[in-house]
Amino acid sequence: MEEGNWVEIGEVIELGGQYGYCELPVILTADDINTHANKTAYGSLPRVLTQLMVVGRHVAFGDGKRLQIFRHANGEVRAIEDEPGFRLTIDPPLAHGDYLYQQHRLQHDTPVQSSIDFYDEVPWSPTIDASLSSFAKRMIIDHFKQTHPRTHRGYWGYEQHTELDKRVGGSRLDTLLTQSPHTPVAGCSTTYSSRGYMRYLVLTNGSHPFVAWIILEDELIDDNVWVTVKATEAPACGTAAFKIRFPLTSALARVMLGAGVAPHVFDDPADYPHTDYDHF
Repeated sequence: MEEGNWVEIGEVIELGGQYGYCELPVILTADDINTHANKTAYGSLPRVLTQLMVVGRHVAFGDGKRLQIFRHANGEVRAIEDEPGFRLTIDPPLAHGDYLYQQHRLQHDTPVQSSIDFYDEVPWSPTIDASLSSFAKRMIIDHFKQTHPRTHRGYWGYEQHTELDKRVGGSRLDTLLTQSPHTPVAGCSTTYSSRGYMRYLVLTNGSHPFVAWIILEDELIDDNVWVTVKATEAPACGTAAFKIRFPLTSALARVMLGAGVAPHVFDDPADYPHTDYDHF
C-alpha cells in the first residue's frame, strides 16, 4: 500500500488525540492494512475513505464505539456501527443550499451524507458534511460534547454566543463562511464544515491543557452570523466577562477572528444585545 498524502486523515487523528480518543502516534498493524484486499482495492475508492478504513478504528470513543468504517460487497458504506442507521452516502447529490460544497468538491475527499448523531438514539434527518474528513471531525467533537458535563441550562461547557453582521471587520465572517471549506485558517489547528451553513474552527492543539473552538452559523435569512466560542478552560475567576474568566481561550479566538471582529465579540457586548455567557 502506498503512503500517499495523509494530510486530511492526519488532522482527524490529531483531533482524536487532542480530545482523548486515541494515543499518538498511531501505529498501524497488519489487521489495519488488511482492511483492503490489495492495492487495486485500495486505489478504487476516494483516498480519504480508504485511509479512514485503515486508521479510523484507532479513534475509540470509550463506549464500545469507534470511528470505524464498514464497507459491504454491494458498495454500501457505514460508519461507527455496522447497522443500517449508520449508513454513509459518499458523494451524494447536493441541494441548492449545499452549492458551496459542490463548488469546492474534492475528488479524494468528497462530501458525505448521513443520519449519524450522538445526541439521540433515533437518527436525525440526513446531514451533509463538506467532506468525509469533515464528517470524521464532527463525530469526534459531537461525541465529546455529548459525553462531557453540561450546565444546568443544558449547554455544554463554557461558551459565549454573539450575533454579528457578517460584514463587520472587512467581511471576515462572510469570507470564512463562503471560502472553500477546505481552506486552512490561521490560528486554527483544523476546521470542518457541515449542513451548508456552519463552519467549526478548532483553536487548540495537543499542546493545550483544554479544548476550544468557534462555531460560525450563517442565519441565511439575513446578513447575521452567530459566533459561538466554546471551551473547557478552567475559569480564572468567578463571575466576570468571558475574556476575563477564560483569558487563554479569548486570546486564541482573537487571533483567529482578527482585529476587526474580535472586539465585537469580547470587548463591547453592550453594542450587541444577543450575547450570552454560559458556565457550569
